[in-house]
Amino acid sequence: MCIMITKIFKSFFVFLYFLLFLPACTNAQQVNPGNPDTTSIYSAEQLETLMTRPICLEGYRSNQTGPLTRIDENGKETTDSTFTVVKMKIPSDGLMINGWLHLPLGEGRFPLVVLTNGGGDGSRPIKSLSNWIAPILAHCGIAAFVHDKRGTGESEGDYVKTTYEDYIRDAGNCAEWLSKHERINPEMVGVMGGSEGGRIAVLAASRYPAIKFVISQAGTVVSTVEDRLYAQLNGMKDAGALTDSLLNTVRPLWKKSFLAWASNDPSKHEKVNKEIADWRKRYNMEILPYTNHEMASNPAFRAVLPTWYSMPNDYLSELAHFNKKWLAIFGEVDRVVPTEASIKNILHYMSLSGNKKYNIAVIPKCGHAPVNVETKRLIRIDYLVINWLNENVIY
Repeated sequence: MCIMITKIFKSFFVFLYFLLFLPACTNAQQVNPGNPDTTSIYSAEQLETLMTRPICLEGYRSNQTGPLTRIDENGKETTDSTFTVVKMKIPSDGLMINGWLHLPLGEGRFPLVVLTNGGGDGSRPIKSLSNWIAPILAHCGIAAFVHDKRGTGESEGDYVKTTYEDYIRDAGNCAEWLSKHERINPEMVGVMGGSEGGRIAVLAASRYPAIKFVISQAGTVVSTVEDRLYAQLNGMKDAGALTDSLLNTVRPLWKKSFLAWASNDPSKHEKVNKEIADWRKRYNMEILPYTNHEMASNPAFRAVLPTWYSMPNDYLSELAHFNKKWLAIFGEVDRVVPTEASIKNILHYMSLSGNKKYNIAVIPKCGHAPVNVETKRLIRIDYLVINWLNENVIY
């Protein structure tokens, strides 16, 4: 028994790495939605045009956070504050959500983008996309709201007990509250997020009337089981822990484990837990699932538990009624989110809802993060976002 416990603690760090830091690779997915109506997918020419530098960013360089840097005719760089930041707390489900409203300078009311967070409980890293793009939006005349995820940073709540449902309500409640702000145009309120935040953003837009548009970057549009199975196995394979043959061998056990989580049925958990114990006699623990008891009792799994607890929810069928403006951005070589399957589902559900107000951008050589997997350079999706907003929301 002591030997088994020691093995568990030695190998769970490897497992946790795969859950939180799933790497991208250069094995491209062939995007073939299998649907003749693919006019919503931007062509290479359209994408090239949309990813040119917007006028509002000419002469400026963005930073990871804070004001943009202005570059004068002599190439000298100076910080140029073109917006203000107001810290505030917004009520949601009896809790207070802490955030920062980036407001452009000037008079009148501005469009607003509420930014959702990525997966995990690290207050700073999960806001990396938000902290980067909020100043860019504000500089270009679009207010942006960055917030601490429930139970992280200065926002109230118990993170381990949260699920996607909580994040969806927080995003929606923040949008509704801010739509009444004297400097915000209530007819131009939207939400944007990357990775986990991309899924949250779309669902919040689906449920809350105050939200008029949504932008998702690497936001999965598949079932929770398919999402976790794709990310987990690709992560282990790309990290060198799994060969192709081993991947095919362990896939059924991983699927059973995820289906047990999705069922929320203790008896199914117990059944798969016994199988996991048996598999550990033959295979290294680092390539096998952990039992639900191990994950719930070990603090090291804290960061991923909300994702696992969210697996019983169906986040696809409600898209059959989604009818708002939507920009869905995907990396062509994303190894965390299944791009091809997500596009197929978007096309399917938007055909059911009758929505014609959506666009899909597939970025070549882009993985899960907006980075070129070959050159390792940032892909300027901010250009795409600003140009899309100018054409579809602010026109």
